[in-house]
Amino acid sequence: MKSPQDIKKIRKQVSRKSEEIRGFKSALTGITSWSKYMRQGLGMSLSQMARRLGVAQSTMSESEKQEIEGRITLNKLRKMAEVLDCDLVYAFVPKEKLEDLVLIQARKKALKSMSLAETHMDLEDQRVLIDKEERLKDIVEEKMYSKYLWDEDE
Repeated sequence: MKSPQDIKKIRKQVSRKSEEIRGFKSALTGITSWSKYMRQGLGMSLSQMARRLGVAQSTMSESEKQEIEGRITLNKLRKMAEVLDCDLVYAFVPKEKLEDLVLIQARKKALKSMSLAETHMDLEDQRVLIDKEERLKDIVEEKMYSKYLWDEDE
């Protein structure tokens, strides 16, 4: 089990890397097939690429179609990248900043925990004297580094 310090360090590293490539996402607009895009940029015909891969032109055409449809394998993309003298880069890019995604999830979990606690305390006719916002802040901080952060039922 990783300590909160380990999680914080890993999260910071992943966040930094994902922010570096988040800006790249907007440059992808309109590109449906990287293999075709790069092939055409290099001035390489479909038949030339097929020959370099050692496959029929129809197979190469089908591969480009599979890429557009999202049915191509990473292995096939890697081979295509090699013959184009390119590296295949595969990444998950968070739609929001990584820290924000974690904070939102931790806040949801904290609010749920607080709600359950308040219900139990109401049933026992007890009152919480600590400021609700202060409690929320503390619980969110705790949840952010919990191994249960992404569990559905905790």
